[in-house]
Amino acid sequence: MGLCVAADNEASTGVAAPAGVVQPALVLLLPLASPDFARPAEAVRQGFMAALKHSGEKLTVGVFPTDASSESILAGYEQAVKLGARLVVGPMTRRGVSALAASALFSVPTLGLNLPEDKIALPPRFYTFGLALEAEAQLVARRAAAENLKSAILVSAKGPLAQRSRATFAETWTRLGGVIAESYDFDAHTDLSALRQALANARADLIFLAADTQQARAVHPFLNHRIAVFATSQVNSGGNDLLANGDLNGIRFVDMPWLVQPDHPAVMVYPRPQGIADDLERFYALGIDAFRIAAELLHGSRTLSLDGVTGKITLNGNQMAREPVPAVFRNGVGVTPDHDAPGEDTR
Repeated sequence: MGLCVAADNEASTGVAAPAGVVQPALVLLLPLASPDFARPAEAVRQGFMAALKHSGEKLTVGVFPTDASSESILAGYEQAVKLGARLVVGPMTRRGVSALAASALFSVPTLGLNLPEDKIALPPRFYTFGLALEAEAQLVARRAAAENLKSAILVSAKGPLAQRSRATFAETWTRLGGVIAESYDFDAHTDLSALRQALANARADLIFLAADTQQARAVHPFLNHRIAVFATSQVNSGGNDLLANGDLNGIRFVDMPWLVQPDHPAVMVYPRPQGIADDLERFYALGIDAFRIAAELLHGSRTLSLDGVTGKITLNGNQMAREPVPAVFRNGVGVTPDHDAPGEDTR
C-alpha cells in the first residue's frame, strides 16, 4: 500500500513529505492505482489539494492509493485508521463505498465520494457526496413539474448511465403526477430518420434526453424542435468545441457552476487545473468541494450549507445533497440562462 503524507504547504503542491511524517488529519482514499479510475482520481486529488492551499488550513493530508478492488480499499482504510486519521475521504466507486459501509472496519468519520450500489443504510458519521446523475435527473423532473409541464417523451441512449438517468427521471416524473407519452432508445445502429418521423407529430411538453455529449450531438437534430429538450449534465463534456456542439443548441440541462458559471465568485477563487482534460474538470471540482466538506466535518459541524463549485451543498441525513444550476446550450457552449455565450451579440 503506497502512502504519501504531506504537510499543508507541501500537500498543495503535491510534493511528498519525509516518510516519517505520520498521523494525517485527513486521508484521501482514492483509486490512483486503478487503470480505469486513475485519471479521475488524480483530478480529485489535485482539486482537493488546491482547496486545501486556498483555505490556509494547517492540516496534514495522507494520500492512500488503492486499486478498485474491495480488498485494496479496505486494506487502505484500515491502514489510514491505524495511522491516526481523523477523517477519511473516499472511496470513490460505488462498489468501494458499499464494501466499506458494510464492513466492520468503519470507525472514523468518512466522506464517500459516490453513492453505494444499493440503497443500504449507512452507519452514523458515514457521509456520501458525489456527481450521481440520478440526483440530477430527479432535479430536472422537479423543475419541469414546477413549470407546470405535464407530459414527457423519453429519448435515451442504451448505455448504463443513460438508462439509469432515464429510469430515475421517469420514476420521479410519474410520482409528481407527470405523464410519459412515449419512450425511445437509440444507439449507433438506430435509424434516426425513423425517430424523426415518429416524433414529427408527437404531442408533449418536453423531451427528456438521456445521452452523453457525442450521443446527444447525433440525435438532437432528429428530435421535434417544437418541444423543449431537457437533460442532465451528461450532455455537457465541458469542452468548448463551438462547431461540434452547435447541434446541442437549445438543450436545457443542469450542471455545476465550475463549468457553466466560471465567473461566479465562489468559483473564481480557485485556480484552474493545468494539463487536465475537459472531461476531468468536474472531478477536479469534486475534489475542491470534497475538501471544503471534509474541513467542516473535521471541525465538528453538524449542519452544512456551502456555495460549492459543484452546486449548492447541504447535509441531508448521511448524504451531502448537491443542487447544480440551470444551464442551456447557446452558440455551442453550456451557460446559465442569464449568461452571454461566446460570440453572442449583446449590443
